[in-house]
Amino acid sequence: MRTIIHESSFRRRVFTAIACLALHMACEPSAAQELFEPSIHWAYASYFGTGWYRLDDRQSAFVFKTAPRWSIGEAGFDEDGARSIRYTLRVPVTIGLSQLSFDDIPGAVDPGNVATLAAGISLDADVPVTERFFVRPNIEIGYGGVIGEADRAWTYRASMRGRFSFEPQRFDWALILDGGFVGYDARGPGRDNFSFASVAAEFSHPLNSFRLSGDQALFHWHIKYAAFPDRVRVDNGPDGIGSLRDYWEAGAAICRREGPLTLWFLRFDRLGLAYSASADSALRGIRFVFRSQYEL
Repeated sequence: MRTIIHESSFRRRVFTAIACLALHMACEPSAAQELFEPSIHWAYASYFGTGWYRLDDRQSAFVFKTAPRWSIGEAGFDEDGARSIRYTLRVPVTIGLSQLSFDDIPGAVDPGNVATLAAGISLDADVPVTERFFVRPNIEIGYGGVIGEADRAWTYRASMRGRFSFEPQRFDWALILDGGFVGYDARGPGRDNFSFASVAAEFSHPLNSFRLSGDQALFHWHIKYAAFPDRVRVDNGPDGIGSLRDYWEAGAAICRREGPLTLWFLRFDRLGLAYSASADSALRGIRFVFRSQYEL
């Protein structure tokens, strides 16, 4: 079995943090001094991932997640039809900033500006069922808290993801299903969890007149719908406890047909943006796209 060490995503996430700060400054400068007071418990940041999120038009969260990974094997079938599984170990680290000041960008990424910090370990297996249908079970456990406070919690997540690929003549596309649950168990009586289910369609189309580093450029875009059967608890402050029922996401990215994108010393599977919004406008978010929805 051949061992593959995936490129570190740490450098990529550093670029994400810098770009996310610039994007927020361009989109909503009036919120530049806003404190990190998440309506959704900080332990759920690992689900929502790297990006900027606004809830109930009052509170913003600036979340950065890095997950160095190591993979063993390749998922697929050999010439004799024997199945091969790829196992991936990740070490996810999630950081939330306490405030942003665009007059002092270096200060925004200063260690003293970190409001929440969580780390854990994640294991998944990429299992081919047929040539076009793959499944990926995943389990993750972590621990973290609010810096300078007694708020600490164990976090956990388990999911099952599936991808069915189609290959029409004009462009490739895939249907991706995902479901599972996320939760936390805090010190004392604090604990909560929610389940989720999502469906996404991902498309890839060659840009015939556009090349990247001499290679054929591909345009990717996706649409996604995620629902929370248990509802995600949202702290509405004086208005009490609300809930988040679902959200839509649409995104686009570009990549090279062969090999990753490179920018200085950074390497990306693909590079793009995605916008998320709930049906009742309770949630809005912008995140960066570096991978397929199946690889998240």
